Amino acid sequence: MIIEKQIRNIFSDETISPDADKFLDKLHTTREQRARRTQIITYGASALVVVLLVGLIAITQLNNNGVEDQYYSDIEMNDEMFDEYYDEMMVYLVEESDDIWSTMEFFYEIENETEE
Repeated sequence: MIIEKQIRNIFSDETISPDADKFLDKLHTTREQRARRTQIITYGASALVVVLLVGLIAITQLNNNGVEDQYYSDIEMNDEMFDEYYDEMMVYLVEESDDIWSTMEFFYEIENETEE
């Protein structure tokens, strides 16, 4: 039945002309949708590249284990320097602490740990 209607419409005297305004509206809508899809893909790819670059830069900047080794390798602490540092730290902590006895107990524990 549908085929018969289509055949009748073809042979009918009425000429059905497509609506130009509808056609142009549909054409422009389709083109805008394609342009939006292309734009979304472009923006997504750009964002991905930026995130990857920032991540790569962050990883390379934060991976600086060699820098610590350089700082500590330049300083050679001998026993005299360590004792002097230890004495200065003990004086500072005793002067600044509210409870001198707990500070002294802390240093006593450190001395016992280093002797063992």
